[in-house]
Amino acid sequence: MKKDRLFKAAGIIAAASILSKILGYVREASIAAVFGASRATDAYLVASIIPWMLFAVVSAALTMTLIPVFTKRLYEAGEEAGERFINSLLNFVFLFCLVMAGLGALLAPLIVRIVAPGFRGETFALTVFLTRILLPVMIFFGIQAVLTGLLQARERFFWPAIVGIPFNIIMISAVVLGGKRYGIAAAAVGMVLATLSQLLIMAPGLARCRFRYRPILNLRDPGMIQVGRLIVPILLATGAGQLGLVVDRMLASGLAEGSIAALNFGNLVTQLPLGIFSVAVTTVLYPTFAQYAAAQDLAGLRRALVGGVRVILFLILPMTVGLITLREPIVRVLLERGAFDPRATGMTAYAVLFFSVGLIPMALRDAVNRVYFSLQDTLTPMLLGIGAVAVNIVLNLLLVKPLALGGLALSTSLATGFAVIQLLWSLRRRLGGLGGREMLDGFWRISVASAVMGLAVVALWRSLAGLAAGGTLLYAGCLGITICAGGVIYGIASFVLRLPEAELFLQFGRRLAWRLRAMLPRENISHQ
Repeated sequence: MKKDRLFKAAGIIAAASILSKILGYVREASIAAVFGASRATDAYLVASIIPWMLFAVVSAALTMTLIPVFTKRLYEAGEEAGERFINSLLNFVFLFCLVMAGLGALLAPLIVRIVAPGFRGETFALTVFLTRILLPVMIFFGIQAVLTGLLQARERFFWPAIVGIPFNIIMISAVVLGGKRYGIAAAAVGMVLATLSQLLIMAPGLARCRFRYRPILNLRDPGMIQVGRLIVPILLATGAGQLGLVVDRMLASGLAEGSIAALNFGNLVTQLPLGIFSVAVTTVLYPTFAQYAAAQDLAGLRRALVGGVRVILFLILPMTVGLITLREPIVRVLLERGAFDPRATGMTAYAVLFFSVGLIPMALRDAVNRVYFSLQDTLTPMLLGIGAVAVNIVLNLLLVKPLALGGLALSTSLATGFAVIQLLWSLRRRLGGLGGREMLDGFWRISVASAVMGLAVVALWRSLAGLAAGGTLLYAGCLGITICAGGVIYGIASFVLRLPEAELFLQFGRRLAWRLRAMLPRENISHQ
């Protein structure tokens, strides 16, 4: 792919992802506003586990394995062989998911008893009902995975990138327009329709690829055999990650009403900094890691890793402090409306407190994993990831009783920290060191700056408490002022402590300002 097309595709994907994340937040906020942290929301979240697990596990594995296999089939045997392989895979996935959905409908009561053993009475019956509504989603997710892999292999990135937009719009519409009248079933039906819309959205892209559907199924096709070989380790790795989520919800089902919903919303709030900042840093770092690894320049790879870790700490550590100190007002502004009452805010803020502890490990894990991938080692992250899931489950069982839903959130954070320590320890031996002194130097300076910011934020928020009580808009305004003031204080403290990352971001801001100024008409500049 030419550079101009590459940048264009990356820009489209980035823009679509940002819009999809915004709509995803609106979707979750709509569910919170209409249904709150209630037994109905708990039932819906449990019922959605099976189709969402298929999406996270099977769909990702299918897409990742399909692209290289399909490309190889085209290269070795031509277009006709490639199309036969795609049709065979598509029909196999459809039949497999159809059978699984049928079995799921018959065994729905048993599935709910396994996934949510604490549910009883009306909550149990509602979860079974919702599970049966949502099972067709499995079929649509499976088909979508194959079609997404085909379009990406054909370098048609636009259509797979935008599928999240109609999905979220339909979900929001179903919840807002149908939630009051039809209850939580409106959200379940909305998800089915929203998932179907993703297939329809990709239709124009398939037409441009000249894809022709044919009802053929050849299990001996070389492409089918190769997919079968490649998909197993990926399924094991991603499936293990989803197992932790299932255990969380199993244990949360025996806690106070709304605990599952509070965990879900708490994780949503905590993930915002990672989705916006950490992903951007690791995305930029990955090509650099790959270049050093390809050149076998381990010293350069170490330097790039140290720089990446310091930037991640510089961005995420103050956000961690901010989330911990302002967790309740942040949750209130983002979610508290409609059926999402102060009790739900308190439960969600409690989950945010313990999820926030794991923000740094989560961000570092993504960066360190990419170092392994650049070294063409996917086995080590997979094995250590499975070990982290085992640690998570054990900690869940130990902490759920004393800390309730907070124990489940803390278990996730501690298990992620365990995984990062193991990844770094193994990488240290492989690279002959990690530049630990430079990392620690950045860590203590950033920690001091973050602590100064945290103390100032607490004092400022307390001083604005009386004004914030004047209404929702005033409350949100006071929170915004507090957050902005915290950012300024953190920046000043960073310069005082001579953090090079602060100067780096200042230089970036100056260059951006000059570029924006250069874009203005000269007559506008002269009048200022």
